[in-house]
Parts: sequence; C-alpha cells; structure tokens
Amino acid sequence: MSDFHLEPCPALGADSAPIQIGQFTLAEADLALTSVAGFRGQHAEASLSEFFGAPLPGPGGLTFSGALGCFWTGAEQWMLYGPHPSHEDLAARLADRLHEMAAVTEQNDGWVGLDASGPNLAEAFERLVGFDIRAMRPGQAERCVIEHIGCFVLCPEPERFLLLAARSYARSLHHAVETCLRTSGAFQHQ
Repeated sequence: MSDFHLEPCPALGADSAPIQIGQFTLAEADLALTSVAGFRGQHAEASLSEFFGAPLPGPGGLTFSGALGCFWTGAEQWMLYGPHPSHEDLAARLADRLHEMAAVTEQNDGWVGLDASGPNLAEAFERLVGFDIRAMRPGQAERCVIEHIGCFVLCPEPERFLLLAARSYARSLHHAVETCLRTSGAFQHQ
C-alpha cells in the first residue's frame, strides 16, 4: 500500500499567493462551487431556498446566507459558493436535498475564482469589462467577457469583485486583471 496522498492544487499553482498592486489586492479564491438547474415542473426553487436559508436571487442578483453566496445563472438555475474548507461537501448535501428535483453538479475543479479588492476598483475595471461596472452595487452579478474569456463578475461588498471563469483560463484571466490593475489610472494617481 502506498503512502501517496493527494493534495488539492490551486488553479494558479505556485502563483496562487495574493499579490498587492498599489492599493489593490488580487488573490485566487478557494471556493466550493455547485450549480443547480431545476427540472421542469419540479419546483426546486422552494427547496433550494429553504436549504440556502434565504430567498434566491433573480437575474443579476447575488444573495448571501451565512458563508454561502448564491447567484442566478439562468431560468431555474443558480450557482452556490462558499469557502472550500468548510463547504467541500456542498454539492453532495444539495444533491441529497434536491434529489429528483434538480441537476446538482459540483463545479469546484471547473472554475477559478479571482478576488480583487481596493479603493476605486470599479475605475480600474472599467477597461476590463463591457458593462457599466461603476453602477454595480453589492448584491449584483453580471455575466461578461474579459479578454475573450466568459466570466461572472460578482460584487459581494463595496470595493470588491469576485471573478469566476473556466479553470483552464486561470492564468490568462489573472494576467489580464493584474495588467489592468497595474496600468489603471486609480493606481497611477496615488
């Protein structure tokens, strides 16, 4: 028998440590992610809302209940996320709860989360996203394209954005965000 032990590997590998860029912080988020898609006519929303502990968000919405976040991804579809260390079994718990009502899929290894924060962050991100990010408020989520990469941009609190994209784009997205922060007017005017 082998003593070999598997360890989770961050999407950015050795480059996953948070970096400070002037007033901004950029870090890979260690998230447990689970998608839920309700089956037609099964009314999964009520059971999911009960599990979540709060009403589910509609289009463009982001809601929190304790350490869990939930955002709308489509008709009868949501993505739930929380800190990986405390929510590693999120998909299994949801699958047990929503059995035969919804398709529940663990997304932990399919996505990367980048957490960006700092004063005037929206000003820095203006060149990065194709929507009015200055108008974005806490509790909102947008789907957009960043450098040809399909992303979700979540605003969990003021001066903070959480970007979610396919894990295979982790380095490209990190490079795009880091470059944007390094060259932003908000950084230059310090």
